Amino acid sequence: MKKISFKVLLPHLTALAVFLVITFLFFHPVIFEGKVMTQNDIVQGISSGREVVEFREETGEEALWTNSMFGGMPAYMINIYWSGDFTIHLQNVMSLYLPSPARYTLLAMLSFYILLISWKVNPYLAIAGGIAYGLNSFFIVSIEAGHIWKVSAISYMPLVLAGIQLILRKKLLLGIALTSSAVALLIRSNHVQIAYYLFFVLLVFWIVYLIDAVRKKEIASYGKVTAFIAIAGILGMSANLGKLWTAAEYSPYTIRGKSELKSNTQSTSGGLDRDYAFAWSNGITESFTFMVPYFYGGGSGENVGTNSRFAKELRKIGANQNQIRQFSERLNTYWGDQPFTSGPIYAGIIIVFLFTLGILTIKGPLRTWLVAATLLGFMLSWGKNFSTFNYLMFDYFPLYNKFRAVSMALVIPLLTMPLLGFLGLSEFLKNPDKKILIRATGIIGALLVLFLISSTFLRFSSPGDTAITQQALLDAIISQRKSMFQSSTMRSLFFLAVAGGIFYFFHQKKLSFPVVAGLVSLLIFADLFFIDRNYIDKNKFSTKSRIAAYQPDAADSRIMKDEGHYRVLNLTVPPFENATTSYHHSSVGGYHGAKMRRYKDVISYHLNGEIQNSISQIQAGSYQIEGIPVLNMLNTKYLKLSNTANAVLQNSGTMGNAWFVNEIKPAVDADAAIAMIGEEDISSIAISEKLEAQSGLSIGSISLSEYKPNYLKYESANTGDGFAVFSEVYYPKGWTAWIDGNEVEIHQVNYILRGVKVPAGNHTIEFRFEPDSYFIGNRIMLIASFLTIGLLIFALILDAKKFLKN
Repeated sequence: MKKISFKVLLPHLTALAVFLVITFLFFHPVIFEGKVMTQNDIVQGISSGREVVEFREETGEEALWTNSMFGGMPAYMINIYWSGDFTIHLQNVMSLYLPSPARYTLLAMLSFYILLISWKVNPYLAIAGGIAYGLNSFFIVSIEAGHIWKVSAISYMPLVLAGIQLILRKKLLLGIALTSSAVALLIRSNHVQIAYYLFFVLLVFWIVYLIDAVRKKEIASYGKVTAFIAIAGILGMSANLGKLWTAAEYSPYTIRGKSELKSNTQSTSGGLDRDYAFAWSNGITESFTFMVPYFYGGGSGENVGTNSRFAKELRKIGANQNQIRQFSERLNTYWGDQPFTSGPIYAGIIIVFLFTLGILTIKGPLRTWLVAATLLGFMLSWGKNFSTFNYLMFDYFPLYNKFRAVSMALVIPLLTMPLLGFLGLSEFLKNPDKKILIRATGIIGALLVLFLISSTFLRFSSPGDTAITQQALLDAIISQRKSMFQSSTMRSLFFLAVAGGIFYFFHQKKLSFPVVAGLVSLLIFADLFFIDRNYIDKNKFSTKSRIAAYQPDAADSRIMKDEGHYRVLNLTVPPFENATTSYHHSSVGGYHGAKMRRYKDVISYHLNGEIQNSISQIQAGSYQIEGIPVLNMLNTKYLKLSNTANAVLQNSGTMGNAWFVNEIKPAVDADAAIAMIGEEDISSIAISEKLEAQSGLSIGSISLSEYKPNYLKYESANTGDGFAVFSEVYYPKGWTAWIDGNEVEIHQVNYILRGVKVPAGNHTIEFRFEPDSYFIGNRIMLIASFLTIGLLIFALILDAKKFLKN
């Protein structure tokens, strides 16, 4: 590498130091004390992947399949190590080997900093951009919730744009290398929805610049640039081919695939149910939380404190201190359109102001692209609240109906607004224009004043308020919401005034550029920090041993004495919305956004009803549960009623790991099949949608002799030809069956289970999970990863000095 002087390195080392200090400030318990964050989704993820991790630790192999949730599902959707994934080392180096989630905050700030550097923004000014991107409240709230794959993907979005910008600047080698590496890291994050939203940003970019190229008659040049970007993208995707292949292979069989039930009219096109996909739709006016954090009250469980307006109102109606503290610690101050939310999506009033400044300063296709992408992001996030546009997108735009929680589309403006904002600020500081400054300040200031005036007329109520029967309590909550609305609007006015003042004094030559850059960084940090600290503070960290889900209670310990392979129905939690059961047991339920479509059908058509039936019988004092055939065929051996040892009910009706049936009954279609498993005696009858009717089959014995997540071995004996049903979920991509070393066909029976024809005699039956998508994809990933990282290292050796000199 060409020698790089300390003078060239100094601003970049300063940026790194600033980002590290901020990261340490938020996550020092994780970095220095070895603590973990008590994040719900992390607890769920660790629990669901426990079987896979234990198998890896015990054998050094990958399970690829787990029985810990939903009767079984591919483990590469939960926790799989890919030996071909060499890009993990690139991530470790870039994040300085910091632990999760600290690494992603550092990576987000660094990535956006590099993005601004690629646009030739002064490094000291780019520091402020990095702070703004890494500390927006959506990023921080997502960390608090445990959406680590999401924040990882968000961290790399700016890096992709940085690589593309270098290609546009004719720095082809470094641009292609950075783009391919960034794409590889983005896809490696395993959050396809975020990558999809970045695709929207790039699609708008491609269209806008194509129109510009046509106008300037530069189609050939534009075609070359497009080709270079495509090559870089393909290389980056190849470094994750196994992940993409396995996900694409699994997707049609999940709730994102087409329903086979004619009665399910919403999913016949092959995607999520529309109501499910749009459940988390951002309100149109809720977008103003970008500039006023508590415009809609913040989160559904805000700690407003005992000195809040709410607490004062409670004191007026005679509440005691304990009641005030209890209510104030987790108060539903949110009154927006979504079912609930962890916190506001606040980009920062400074960023909204700079975005406005950028619109007034930047000209040409760059402004058109970033403004259009920003508007698209907001429109997508409105979901059902802007149904004319979004239902059209859902029904016709490729793959769009595979994703849920459309409010997540706000990652687009959270990327594009600070980018245009800092590009605009960079231009303004080069050529300060007082009129533009006054216009930008006036537009945002007028909006904030209008918000304050409107607070007199707003109701500050939500549909969920109907559950509050005490009018005095409801009045106190509404008073708190109004107070938060007004105070945070005044807060935004204050920060706007300070920012405007800084730029005014710069225009008057009272402040130098370095001072302005430092003040902007400090102002943005102060603005975001005092919001973010409400969601990440010392109370969010603890030692792993203190997380209750990882410690077996008395009921768990009693069940775990049975070392066989069976399933547990945990009635102490919502069975199909919680994965913590899977930390200790194979669960009938679980928690995952890509559960199998057919299993979800069975939950809706049978399991929910059977669970309610079980609860009713238990409450009536029965210890012999009847009328639960689907739970029985899933080998649900234990029902956990509470956390005590005597609250474990052993189900005597379970059909075991496998059983022979004496009859096969055909079903004309999927609708008939799912109905028949609740109507027929499935302990002796197999329901098949493809096999012909057959009766008088031999009933023999069959037992599980060896269990591994990806390997099952049975011993059988029967006097005549028979048909065995296994309490394992059917999945056609990777599972094979063998009888005495000879491969046989696996049949889908009982809507979700596996069945095998077994000839007369004594036999060894084996199931093996060996998907080509993993093994072949993993080898291709290894080659592509080496090429990607090797190209980046080579490009840095040749061009690092020029890039760092900006």
